[in-house]
Amino acid sequence: MGAIIWPLLIYWLAMFIACYVIVEFGQDFFYDEVTPRAGLKVGLGSFILAAFLTWLRPSFDTMFTSDLPWTVLQAIVWFAVFTLIFEFHPPHAAAIGIVALLLIPGVATMGVESLLTPTPTLAPARSLQHPPAVRRSLAPSSGPPANPAATKK
Repeated sequence: MGAIIWPLLIYWLAMFIACYVIVEFGQDFFYDEVTPRAGLKVGLGSFILAAFLTWLRPSFDTMFTSDLPWTVLQAIVWFAVFTLIFEFHPPHAAAIGIVALLLIPGVATMGVESLLTPTPTLAPARSLQHPPAVRRSLAPSSGPPANPAATKK
């Protein structure tokens, strides 16, 4: 269950932030005003996109090669969300939705994988082989002769 819930929440957070910025600035730029209840619309649309991303788990290395049919299906869903829920005109929804599709899901998947993939446990530094500590004096073991004349004999 956690393998579905955590990625969904991470994707939803990433989608909500990205879509909210896109809707706020895009509609203000194109139409000089933002649609009413934009936050609720973005919440619903980003949840749909997050659920779809949780199901597909797109990544940059497979989006345009082996998973191309799924990427086309994703583009249709993104266009529908941007047109029907976020209320962009179809040409604007196609342009913004496709650009967002090319940038956001791959980055969001990198975030999901980095947060949910366990890191390999390394051996602690203390368990590595170290020479035993020196517990004696570092001075020479025999002292200098007491009488230099006595050593000459």
